Amino acid sequence: MRTSGTLAGQLSVRVTLIVATLAAFLSAATILAASSIFLGQLDDQLDQAQALQQGGPLDREDRAPGIDVLGLEEGTIIVAVLPDGTVRGSTIGAGSVRNLTVDSVNALLAVPADGRKRTIEVPGMGTYRVEASDRKVHAVVALPMARLEKNLRGLTVLSVGLGVISVIVAAVATRAVSGRLTRPLRNLGRAASEVSQLSLDVGEVEAVTRVEPTNLPPTHEVSQLTSAFNHMLTNVEGALTARQASETKLRRFVADASHELRNPLASIRGYAELAERAISRGGDDEDVTFALDRISSESARMSKLVSDLFLLARLDADAPTQLVPVDVVEVVLNAVSDTRVAGRDHTWRLELPDSPVVVSADPDQLHQVVLNLLSNARSHTPAGTVVTTGVVAAGGWAMITVTDNGPGIAPEVLPHVFERFARADEARTHNNERSTGLGLAIVQAVVQRFGGMATAESWPGRTTFTVRLPQQAAPAG
Repeated sequence: MRTSGTLAGQLSVRVTLIVATLAAFLSAATILAASSIFLGQLDDQLDQAQALQQGGPLDREDRAPGIDVLGLEEGTIIVAVLPDGTVRGSTIGAGSVRNLTVDSVNALLAVPADGRKRTIEVPGMGTYRVEASDRKVHAVVALPMARLEKNLRGLTVLSVGLGVISVIVAAVATRAVSGRLTRPLRNLGRAASEVSQLSLDVGEVEAVTRVEPTNLPPTHEVSQLTSAFNHMLTNVEGALTARQASETKLRRFVADASHELRNPLASIRGYAELAERAISRGGDDEDVTFALDRISSESARMSKLVSDLFLLARLDADAPTQLVPVDVVEVVLNAVSDTRVAGRDHTWRLELPDSPVVVSADPDQLHQVVLNLLSNARSHTPAGTVVTTGVVAAGGWAMITVTDNGPGIAPEVLPHVFERFARADEARTHNNERSTGLGLAIVQAVVQRFGGMATAESWPGRTTFTVRLPQQAAPAG
């Protein structure tokens, strides 16, 4: 499985490279430091050996230079030039002294006597640390570096081995840890891929799989990303649901509007044909008059339907409306007076305050709101029903209530009364008023445009529609 292109793979490779670099740096630093320490210790021994040689009677005939009784380390080389020009060179052994070859002596005597320590290769003997001095006699002391080199080789092998082990452990651990930590990110990627394959523009809303919450702290970036992604999915589902509901509502609206317009058009066409036949056969003028009256009635009904649809379209398009202070009491009083003339078979009552109740609204649209509520009560209640219209100001709200003691609204219909073309009967049969089913939808749209809300409550023997609008202070005078 290739992981070099994944975040976990890149993280593992980069961490491993960092650990390898640090391991190499630490190994090199450790070796250099140990080499410096070992060389310093060897130089100290070299100083002690040189001090012993310069302090000893190297010019005595009965004492060879560099014998082991002077406390020198085994393998130490001493070359001395006596005052009479005699050159003596020896190597200290285990209780013995071994003479040097001519080549070895010449190589050591070639070292300048300036007190500086040097590393040279003694022919046939290996690498030595050498110091030459001629304070009393010209003496060259050399200490073998074989043990130092052996220790450095061992330390190098140990450092490199530990470094390699550290890199291997870091690679394995980083791969495991990065894989576990990036698992939520992989889940996010799979969820995002599933969402990208959904048909978001059309069709039914599909359930979007959420990303499982992690065990990480809420402040962790992955936890925050998971929470934000799940919240985004919730918003996406909400938007899809709203889109589907809007499409369903639009399809239903178009179907209902087509149905509502088809009925009056069919009636107009039928009555027009009836009038034509009556005129062609020279029939009674009463038939022509009846047909023309029905054509006029259906035309008026169709005109009202088109006007209501146009108003709803303007409200949906958020067309600008100029709002001015309006006295709700006056609007209600005028609307009830108009409705009382058209509905003489109902009892109309008013419960109005003595002082004005002012809201910010369009006077004509607010008047239509009240008229629609009263017309709804008149159209859907039997004769003799008492309809009470009241205005109450409380808590910064102006409330218009229209209450009737009619049969009430069916519980399954009540939640949908403010929807367009909503009626109490699904068969779309009309009462004498032949309602279009748009009156309460217009009420809801207009009231929301004014920053208010419209609600309905109903039970047998009592139905109340309430319109709430933000109240304003009454203008002076």
